[in-house]
Amino acid sequence: MSKADNLRVRDLRDTFRLIGECRDLGSHPALWHGHMLEALAARFGAVQASGGEARWNRPSGSMEPLSAYSSSTEQATRNACRAYHRDEILRRDPIFQAIQTLPAWLVTRTRRQLVPDRAWYRSAGCTYRRMGGTDHVLTSVVRVSDDGATNVIALNRAIGERDFSPREQRLVSFLHAELGRLIRGPLVSATEPGFDGLSRRLRETLDSLLEGDSEKQVAARLGLSAATIHQYVTALYRHFGVGSRAQLLVHVLKRMPPKI
Repeated sequence: MSKADNLRVRDLRDTFRLIGECRDLGSHPALWHGHMLEALAARFGAVQASGGEARWNRPSGSMEPLSAYSSSTEQATRNACRAYHRDEILRRDPIFQAIQTLPAWLVTRTRRQLVPDRAWYRSAGCTYRRMGGTDHVLTSVVRVSDDGATNVIALNRAIGERDFSPREQRLVSFLHAELGRLIRGPLVSATEPGFDGLSRRLRETLDSLLEGDSEKQVAARLGLSAATIHQYVTALYRHFGVGSRAQLLVHVLKRMPPKI
């Protein structure tokens, strides 16, 4: 590795600044993803930055996409991205087929490190990118929890532009590793347990806790025994992956859907 491939102090400073900006927008996945992708596209000279979240237990499990975001100033690129997801090319894309075989929790690779030119230029993944005027791709995938929750970043350069350098690859890998540690914490994720899976009684218990009621007060309000309410509260802890009432309230309040 040459000296030019090393990360610099400015690289790290800019990376942590971007992470801080994402944290400020962390209560909504679309907000922090959108800001991150827009910043990465500008920083790396990419005509498009895309990404999203999935459940993906590599190498044995299949990918289940949950969300997709994109940043591009080119209409053709935006149209191609929409067509790519509409036609469900993701699972047939040789880039993701290659990453499927790699068990590491963090994978950051250029397209040529994953797929040789001959196979790439005959693939559906390439066809849709060419529709959008892009060619070289740098893809990063990080697993953020043991249940397969995964975050994806893909930077796409315009046709005719140079490939991504080892330094750029290392920088994206560093950024994604740091972000991965914050996802499901300060950065809200679409892969987290939601409110839809709660029973009516669990939701009523949670609503009462959010209003400041103690377990005894919740029991009186709902006409249930204190033991039953304690079981409900314990179930809420398990559902949201927290260990105390304070953690539950902080976690839930940040993730409550906005009232219209």
